[in-house]
Amino acid sequence: MNIPKQDFVLILGNSQTTEMNAVLDAVSQICQMVRISDLSCLNAISTEIECPGLIVICQNWSDEFSRDDWNDLVKRFPISRFVCCYGVWCESDGRTRDVWPLSTRVPARCARVRIQQEWDIVKGKENAFPLTAGRDEIFQLQVTAEPCKLNIDGGSPVIGIHSGDRWYQTMLEEMIVSWGAQVANKSQQCEADLLILDLDPWELVEREHAAQTGVPPMIGMMGLSHFENIVASRLYGFETIVCKLAPELELFQAVKRSLEIKVFPQVAN
Repeated sequence: MNIPKQDFVLILGNSQTTEMNAVLDAVSQICQMVRISDLSCLNAISTEIECPGLIVICQNWSDEFSRDDWNDLVKRFPISRFVCCYGVWCESDGRTRDVWPLSTRVPARCARVRIQQEWDIVKGKENAFPLTAGRDEIFQLQVTAEPCKLNIDGGSPVIGIHSGDRWYQTMLEEMIVSWGAQVANKSQQCEADLLILDLDPWELVEREHAAQTGVPPMIGMMGLSHFENIVASRLYGFETIVCKLAPELELFQAVKRSLEIKVFPQVAN
C-alpha cells in the first residue's frame, strides 16, 4: 500500500484559469515548504507517483471529470485528502450531478478556508471527517474551526462597513464587534483601519468606487462573485473579495491579513 507523503500536494485539472487563481494562491501560501505537482489531466499522473497528502481538483465545467475519474482516484490514493474546487459553471452540480461527494466540494472563490482545514488534517492538527459527511457535519466543521478574535498590536481596530442592505450591514457590524473590533461611524470612514463594502449588485455600485483615492484598505463582499466582477473590482482597489456565502472564518482571515499587512506591517513581519 502507498504511504502518504505529508510534504506532497497534487493539483489536478486546469488550474490556469482566472477563477482558479485563488486556489493556487491558497495552496502556495498554506502548503509552504512542500512539493506541489500541478497536472492538467488525470492521465498525466505517473504510475510511480507516491500517495499525496492532499489532492486539489480544479473543476471549471460540469462534465470535465467523470464518475470513473473519481473512483480511480479513490482506489489509487485511498488515504489522501480531497478538495474539489469548482467554478461558477458548476454551481448546480450538487443537484444535477454526483461525481464529487458533497464533502469534497467547495466553490473556488471560497477555497482558502477549506484548503487550510484539509491541510491541518493532513498535518495531524485536526480530526478528519469522512467522505460521506453531510451538510450539517461540514457546516459544523467550518463554524468551529477556530475562534475569531482580533488583537492586532494589542489594540482594537476601527472598521468601516457600508452596504445598501441595512440588515446585512447590521449583521456585519455585529460580527466584527464580536471579533473585538470597533465599527467606524460616518465621520471616521476615511480614517478607519479597514473598510468592508457590499459590492452587490456590482453593475450599480461600480461607479461609486471608480474615483476613490486615498481610502483605507478595502475588502469587497459579493454574492456569487463571478470572476469577471472580481477582476473589475480589483481595478478599483479591492485587493480582497470575499463571497457572502463563505464561512465566517474566511472573512475573518481576510480582515486579519489586511490589518496586519496594511495597517500594522510590523506584526506581519
